[in-house]
Amino acid sequence: MNLASYIKAIAFDFDGTLIDFDYRASDYTRKALSLLEKSDYKISLSSGRPCFLALKAFQKTFGDYPLDYVFGCNGAEFMDVRKKQTKILYPLSSDDVRYIGKVIDSDFLSVGIYENETFLVDKIANEKVAKWIKARWLNPKIFDFSKNCIPRSKIVVLNDATDREKEDEYLKTIDLSAYNTCYSTMNCFEITLKGVTKAKSIEYLSQLLGCEKKQILSFGDMENDMEMLKESTGVIMGNADESLKKQIPFHTSRVDELGIYEFLANNHLI
Repeated sequence: MNLASYIKAIAFDFDGTLIDFDYRASDYTRKALSLLEKSDYKISLSSGRPCFLALKAFQKTFGDYPLDYVFGCNGAEFMDVRKKQTKILYPLSSDDVRYIGKVIDSDFLSVGIYENETFLVDKIANEKVAKWIKARWLNPKIFDFSKNCIPRSKIVVLNDATDREKEDEYLKTIDLSAYNTCYSTMNCFEITLKGVTKAKSIEYLSQLLGCEKKQILSFGDMENDMEMLKESTGVIMGNADESLKKQIPFHTSRVDELGIYEFLANNHLI
């Protein structure tokens, strides 16, 4: 298949795909995006972060690059960047938020929700949680989850990555069967409405552009990217876990090496 003529749009995960986990983009990634800017492909960002925060992080790294769309909170939100319009596609209800805030109650975990640039959190469980919030330019505010609140796109549960095994065991005792759950990083467990994954961004984008889902090329590296990669023509990063790589036929280099540039150049998309 000639991907260069078949593909209509390209969707990128952000952390671990366009930037490494020290928030740096390689020269090869910058070059790839610069060359894509001159192409006819529609370019979208698909992030676990809410749309406004994903766009802010992208622009701090790549400047005023002309993105077309941003999908946030693992496909629960959509932003048309050029029209400056954002909407929640799949919200968690107020009852959902109260329930999750009530049942996840542990001294080593923090439960949080986004409210624009404020991060409402039940507690700052440890220094790693404080660092996570600060790295995303958010202002933490202690919040009582028993209170009424508006519907939200996503709830996150934060830990110290060294407590991952302990968290896994704890979460097995909590009934979250009514929701979609996954880890976006080692220390960030994410909860969205049942059935909501980044695959929803592929479905929405294909309808928006009037193309097949396989005509969207996507890049990702973590568990929360897997449904997106499977639904589209997916490419997994070299820095992904080996268990995830086995599920996706197309691979490219690590984010801190040739990264996305390798696959795009080898397949004549740039």
